[in-house]
Amino acid sequence: MNKDTVPENYTISLAAFDLVPVLLFGLACILLWRMTGSLLVLIGGVVCFISGMLKVIWKLIVVIGKKNVWPLFVQMRIGMPAGLTVILIGFILRCLAGDMSSFWDAALRPAPVFFALLHVLGMAAMIAFSSRLDAAEARANWIEQSCNTLAQGAFLVTVLLVFLNM
Repeated sequence: MNKDTVPENYTISLAAFDLVPVLLFGLACILLWRMTGSLLVLIGGVVCFISGMLKVIWKLIVVIGKKNVWPLFVQMRIGMPAGLTVILIGFILRCLAGDMSSFWDAALRPAPVFFALLHVLGMAAMIAFSSRLDAAEARANWIEQSCNTLAQGAFLVTVLLVFLNM
């Protein structure tokens, strides 16, 4: 897709469905922040959440206004990696600064590990889809967002299991 492309077959339901993984990831980040107490984890989560919401708004504009507001589309390529990097830095700094043994005791149990692996597989699939599927096609977008929803759901379950077992 490029800045002159206006996806034709996007629907309100597709835009609404795109909101689901954003909310799942946002909830997981709130729990991660509660577990780590790291301001950087919170800031990174907020950046990722805002970036996801801007993508949802982009889809709504495509559907309702029949316009491609390109900066809202491409910001994901900056906002998500930046937010994820800040989360990772915050998490690493928290691990280096304090006792995270109860976190690791809970995180390395079989169920969280299983769901974490599902999340990683889902994200790997998303990366593959981004290079192989045409983002302007509604069908491709449904496939990507279904995979993203499953991946973010697995991430939330991972974090929730760790949170409940700490």
